[in-house]
Amino acid sequence: MAEQWILVADASRARIFSRGGDHGALKTVDTLEHPQSRAHEGDLRTGGKGTSHDQAGEGERQSDPQTTTMEKHADIFARQIAERLKSGFNDTAFRHLVLVAEPAFLGRLREQIDAPMNRSVAHTIDRNWAQHDSTWIAKQLDKQLGN
Repeated sequence: MAEQWILVADASRARIFSRGGDHGALKTVDTLEHPQSRAHEGDLRTGGKGTSHDQAGEGERQSDPQTTTMEKHADIFARQIAERLKSGFNDTAFRHLVLVAEPAFLGRLREQIDAPMNRSVAHTIDRNWAQHDSTWIAKQLDKQLGN
């Protein structure tokens, strides 16, 4: 069992690292990608929540106009990440979890994490480090967490 799993993610890419109790180098556990989040919004379809007719009977509109296609894809990816983390949690692959993501995506992730796994979340960092290498991330973790 690893002491920590560290998730570093944005809306299109997530990497899960493990790190022992000595807070040394990060080891890659898994990489998840969601290329739809990098696509142009006009090229995407999510199926939405269907259509509804307006009261005047003059046409149809998407029934969930408040949520953009990109937001729906971010929610889909957050759910996929949470499922992967839950698998590791259920397999007791880690003791503590550190979540690192840009603020809006971090909120989406937190919504997908259930209560038992949420208790293993030791730290959250609302920064977008997804494009950095593991050495840079390890140094930043040490600074942020006081190691």
